[in-house]
Amino acid sequence: MKRILDHLWLNHQTKVRFVLVGLWNTIFGYLVFVGLDYLFNLFFSPRYVAYMSAAVLANIIAILNAYIFHKFVTFRSPLRGLAIIPEFVRFFSMYLFSFFLGLVLLPVFVEIFHLDPKIAGALLIPITMIISYLGHSRFSFRQDNEAHHS
Repeated sequence: MKRILDHLWLNHQTKVRFVLVGLWNTIFGYLVFVGLDYLFNLFFSPRYVAYMSAAVLANIIAILNAYIFHKFVTFRSPLRGLAIIPEFVRFFSMYLFSFFLGLVLLPVFVEIFHLDPKIAGALLIPITMIISYLGHSRFSFRQDNEAHHS
């Protein structure tokens, strides 16, 4: 078992870190949502104002958290200073792409393939995860050789 884990780590470090950071960010984002929902529910009425406000703010915080962890842990991007602005824009655009892809595919799975929405949502996780990994590794955190030699 140790040999298998060592082989997996040696040959797929970035992918393993991507999954671990994704798990962390999912838990983090959900806990932020729960905490904000509890807090906002004390101050906002009607109820939907609290949970929708919590959802929006929690997503913003989770995206910032994901950027920081993917930048420094997953992809170990060397960019600093103002150079992080285009990197963050690329990162955020990949998040938007994955989000909208999920919005398009969810009704396809439910209405055309007649899947339960919960099953359809679960099926979207690996699809968006793979697309997100490919997008972040090849677009968001790409390493331009010319930029490092100047």
